[in-house]
Amino acid sequence: MNKLLYRFIIVAAVIASLCSCNKDGDLIFLNGFGASSLVASTDEVALSTANKAKIVLSLAWKNPDLLTSDSTKTAADGLLKTYLQVSANENFENCAQTTVTNLSKAYTGDDLNSLAKGLGLTPDAQSPLYFRVMSKEGDNMSPAYSNVCKVMVTPFTIHMNSVDVLNKDKTDVIAQLFSPSENGIYTGYMKATAWLNCWFQEKDGTLWGNYGADGHEFELSDASDAWNCWFADGKGDWYVTVDTKSKTWSAANIMTVKVNGMDLTYDSSTDSWSAVMKVDDNTRLTAQADAKEYNTTTRTSSSKDISLALADTTLAKGGTYTVTLAIQPADAQFHFSVVEGEKKPNEKPQTPLPATLSMYSKDGSTLLATLNQTETKGVYTGTYKASQWENFKFVDTENNIWYGSDPSDLFTLSSAEDAWNIWFKDDFESGTMLTVTADLNTLKWSYSK
Repeated sequence: MNKLLYRFIIVAAVIASLCSCNKDGDLIFLNGFGASSLVASTDEVALSTANKAKIVLSLAWKNPDLLTSDSTKTAADGLLKTYLQVSANENFENCAQTTVTNLSKAYTGDDLNSLAKGLGLTPDAQSPLYFRVMSKEGDNMSPAYSNVCKVMVTPFTIHMNSVDVLNKDKTDVIAQLFSPSENGIYTGYMKATAWLNCWFQEKDGTLWGNYGADGHEFELSDASDAWNCWFADGKGDWYVTVDTKSKTWSAANIMTVKVNGMDLTYDSSTDSWSAVMKVDDNTRLTAQADAKEYNTTTRTSSSKDISLALADTTLAKGGTYTVTLAIQPADAQFHFSVVEGEKKPNEKPQTPLPATLSMYSKDGSTLLATLNQTETKGVYTGTYKASQWENFKFVDTENNIWYGSDPSDLFTLSSAEDAWNIWFKDDFESGTMLTVTADLNTLKWSYSK
């Protein structure tokens, strides 16, 4: 009996305690929330490669406070879940939804372009995107939505069908290579000098250089510390492959070109190969080249012999023809040009003589001296305080002609692509004022103390 009475007293005490809590108002419950207010930085965005890395659209909103049954107390953080929804239609069917923890969202051109294309917007056409913020207390609670912001967006499509070959300063496009299937592998023929420095830039702006460490020639890198790429020791035409998937590239220097077994002669001034051929009716012409390829295996110290199929065509009528092969920039491939008869090379127009001739440092960055024309036209002279073994070049700035020295003779001037730097010898003391003379008539130069 005493045990039963004791249990009754305990239960009564618990019930009394619960009633006291409810009466005192200590039981607090959530009492809803209002919708967010959403603001967009603009209502129209035209996307392009020019603004792909820039912030083109910003959204901002203010989250509502969760309310409780006690106005003096707020709900704990983390109860409200917030989502940003984007759709191509006003009813938000098939919307893209992301969880957001901040009170703003910024889109770069690339981000917004990917979002727009993912939601089915047509490239190069203006279409609306709708944005709103959804807030929820829990999965079993009805959400609240912000106002809707409508932004007219024009997406763009990047066709990765070509890569630009840039000079070492990244200021000029010196050639293009192509990828018809847009698979990240670009190929084509181009002209290049020995040890030419270059970069490769894709249409999306990705810039490829050489992996920034010694001993890694022909390995590509798009890192900020990449070096420029460089060709091996060769000249003339090259077959270049840039593979951004394997991050490698290669360059094959063309040594000989044959058409139906006949050797063609290379003309560096026109960057073309030609020969005079006698053919029968309906003769098919097939061009092939022998080349030395430099790649990640050979590096620049050795090469691999390869053969290349260049082009083919058919001559319906027999006779004597001048057959020429040259690279066409439109597709970076060799194409035939066939002229009936023996074509005589055109005489080169005579270059007008400049008023002065400049001496520049070997890299062309510093003007060292200006030589004035003497009473004899085409002969220029001036003084310069020189150093032993100092390298330089003469430059006709009026006609944009750079003169180096002929590889076979230091004192013979040459404007050919394989010309060497000009240099002073060690037959004077550094700092001596020298008289320098250049003759553009005979293409000779000299210096004296």
